[in-house]
Amino acid sequence: MPHVEPLPTASLVAIAGLFATVLALWVRPRWVALAALVVAEVAGFVSGILSGPAGIWIAGLAMAVWNFRRMEGRWQRVLTFVGTAVMAGVLAAHAMGGFQNPVVLRDVVFSPGAMSYTQYVNFDKTLAGVLVLAIGWWAPLRSARDWSKALRTTAPIAGATIAVVMAASLALGFVRFDPHWTPLFLVWAPINLVLTCVSEEALFRGFLQRELGAALEGRSSVAAVAISALAFGLAHAGGGWRYVLVATLAGTGYAVVYQRTGRLEASILTHFAVNATHFLFFTYPALA
Repeated sequence: MPHVEPLPTASLVAIAGLFATVLALWVRPRWVALAALVVAEVAGFVSGILSGPAGIWIAGLAMAVWNFRRMEGRWQRVLTFVGTAVMAGVLAAHAMGGFQNPVVLRDVVFSPGAMSYTQYVNFDKTLAGVLVLAIGWWAPLRSARDWSKALRTTAPIAGATIAVVMAASLALGFVRFDPHWTPLFLVWAPINLVLTCVSEEALFRGFLQRELGAALEGRSSVAAVAISALAFGLAHAGGGWRYVLVATLAGTGYAVVYQRTGRLEASILTHFAVNATHFLFFTYPALA
């Protein structure tokens, strides 16, 4: 397939292990996810995707999340929450050493006038999200009834989020309407859904919004939604002010659907629906 970067076998095993780790969060027993994580990390070190400092940061975040969950005192929880959030955020921002995230798509131009696009498999951000969920005793959706209930609530919010975000993107001149198909979607989509959307929603909704909501004891769910959305927007500051504004609007939709359903799967699917709509029907990632 054109533009797909060739990767050595050890790197492919590491990537497969990373995918399996994320997907195993929905599987019982929990040791399946741990086994997949071990495979991903061992293959990551063998392939050179991970190096010494990566092990320190992964272990450090795991300890931070574990300590936060064990704390009972108000100020102890505040301090460990801040420490965990900072460590997870820095990992997600690719600011820690020891990670050489492999490139899967390099300098692809999906349509005339679009910026070139490079897609990475981000081990640092994905592992941050996995650790927050796995150690945080997150309870995934399991029954068909629970899935059906969550999806009924999610669908209209996801539709509204797509409409608002894409309308704002058009108004800001960030994109233009440009329906297109490329087989590279089959590479982009699983990475975006399983790695990007799951990890970002784990951090911004499953950790930040959830813990803020719990700390406020229901007094102001609006504040938790607003902070979660704004933090998500600011995390995209590297793309300029228009990207921050559009991402904040998107983050608001993800935060609202999470607040309404209490289910991380709802925000993950809404997030992916927005991204997939953007990819398939508009300039991606943005006008040059």
